[in-house]
Amino acid sequence: MARQAPTELQLPPAPAAPPGPARQFRRRLTAALTIALVAGGLVTAAAPAQAAESYFCSNSTQPYVPVATVESYAAGHAVSGLSVTNGTTPEAFTGTYVGFIADGLGTRKDLLLFRLSSPTIDGTEATGGLKGAGIWAGMSGSPVYDEDGRLIGAVAYSLNFENLPIAGVTPAEYMKSIGSSAVSSAAKVRATAANLKVTAAGLKVAGANLNNSSFNQVKTVNIAGKAGAKQNAFINTALARTPGSTGVASFLRSKNFLPAASTSPAAVTQPLVAGGSIAATYTSGDLLTGAIGTVTAICGDTVWAFGHPMAFEGESKMLMSNVSTAMIVPDGAGFYGSYKQLSQIGSPVGMITQDRQFGIRGSVGTTTTFPITVAVQNSAGAAKANYQVAVAEPTAAASTVYSLIGTAAYEQLDQFGAGSAAVTWTINYRRANGETASLTNSQVVSDPGSFPYVVGSDPAADIAAIVNNEFEDVSITSVAVTLKLTSASTVSYRPSGVQVFTKGKWNTLQGARLKAGLTYSFRPAFKIMQNGKPSGTRVGSVAKIKLKSTARTGGTFAVTAANQLEESCTTDAAGNTTCTQIEDTVEAASFDELMAILDDLQPNSGVIGTATYRLKKGSVDRAFQWTLPGVVTGTTTATFTIRK
Repeated sequence: MARQAPTELQLPPAPAAPPGPARQFRRRLTAALTIALVAGGLVTAAAPAQAAESYFCSNSTQPYVPVATVESYAAGHAVSGLSVTNGTTPEAFTGTYVGFIADGLGTRKDLLLFRLSSPTIDGTEATGGLKGAGIWAGMSGSPVYDEDGRLIGAVAYSLNFENLPIAGVTPAEYMKSIGSSAVSSAAKVRATAANLKVTAAGLKVAGANLNNSSFNQVKTVNIAGKAGAKQNAFINTALARTPGSTGVASFLRSKNFLPAASTSPAAVTQPLVAGGSIAATYTSGDLLTGAIGTVTAICGDTVWAFGHPMAFEGESKMLMSNVSTAMIVPDGAGFYGSYKQLSQIGSPVGMITQDRQFGIRGSVGTTTTFPITVAVQNSAGAAKANYQVAVAEPTAAASTVYSLIGTAAYEQLDQFGAGSAAVTWTINYRRANGETASLTNSQVVSDPGSFPYVVGSDPAADIAAIVNNEFEDVSITSVAVTLKLTSASTVSYRPSGVQVFTKGKWNTLQGARLKAGLTYSFRPAFKIMQNGKPSGTRVGSVAKIKLKSTARTGGTFAVTAANQLEESCTTDAAGNTTCTQIEDTVEAASFDELMAILDDLQPNSGVIGTATYRLKKGSVDRAFQWTLPGVVTGTTTATFTIRK
């Protein structure tokens, strides 16, 4: 667009009270828009010739103001907007034009600047004496209109966390193109005297000097889990382990999630409206993950929101719902930023399918999800609880099942620390050729201090391997998990020796003298460890070996946890032996090979016994296998001699 010579203008005082209903929203993403603002002039052109009306909607409804027209406004040109501060009904705010930042949103994509005002933004007696919230988290997407009700754009950027009333507005002209045109992304833009188009008065507005300030994306209210700070702390840590390099994975690893509000089919029944709150979530049900923002415009069944990306994923799969707001919480210190406190989230009413630089876009209507269920049993196998989640975004499935299993474990054990369980899971999927299949695996898990963080690791790893496989496009259709909690303590089994039946009783094999040509009964012995302390013993089933008549010298009987595939051991001068486990890495060459590898999960409860003894010429090796009711760790070896 043409740049005109700057002219000095004075910025009038902010309007007193807002004219009517409106609403607000605010959001932050990791991509910062850093702008060093330098004093410059604001364009004041003569009013352009009357042009044909521009419409945001294809049916010639909701007129919008082209960017060039907005940039021809005189400083102080009055605008209004809508955002929610309580409940679901948008409230009005007012504002005045400050200027724009040339190329602030990319090549020839300008960021518009406005000073906004309302009792909540400014802080007045009408808000119960609360401090001014400025531009708050959850306000992003709030529509801004001209005096004739034409859409100018969406509140999407703010001055850090200082509760200042200056908003960067993404033009409606850009949002209209979401999903249909290529744009240049600007992760960081520095304003110069050439591209900052504001007046000298505009540089110092509401106590803020825009010179050398940083505009950042207004935060969304990112939510995860269910209401409650304790659970939310776990969810943030669990989601931080989300695998993958996608925008969704990065979003889930961000560790900035607030507890989700309560949900129910009847919680919020009002339809989505411009200026109303909107939840964009990757999941729904007993585990919510996503963000809350504001609706900018609705054309028929199509919804635009946020004015900036959520995870910048491009084509996306998210559920959208209406949201009820409890209040706007101002940040008096200006450190964390003000935010929208949720009250309730309604049922999904449609899908977000575009997550782009200038906002998100979706449609009201049918939702597409697959279910994840976690059935919890006690140690006797009786049903205790059932957790259900609907997943819209496949790449969020692994972190969802990981977090959901962990949540179920600590809620039912009522503790974060120790625990033991048996986990069984079935993943149903559809291959690229339409063929359906499933993978079923099981594992036992025990941990002394972070059980909820490890109990879901294996199911999550299987899901991630299927979703992120490099061979074909595979769709998960459902995941069913059974979590059998066997103890609120950590219980494991440690090989402690090998026994041999001689002289009518069981004796230790270590140092025993056996006779060639005879058959002997052997069995492994284990220490039962509870919370790291010995709490009893257990033996395995009997294995019989007939020593050949040519057996000579002696042999060994090793008992090893099956999940310790191989160990490299070294002994120092003091006789201390240190063993390091060597993991075998298996590479799949096809999807079928991948599934075979996943199906061959090594159980933590397995035990391998290997007996070796020498012959007059050569040697004999015998292998045995046992399964215990819990996790097995460690190894032991017994040596014996053989006589003729």
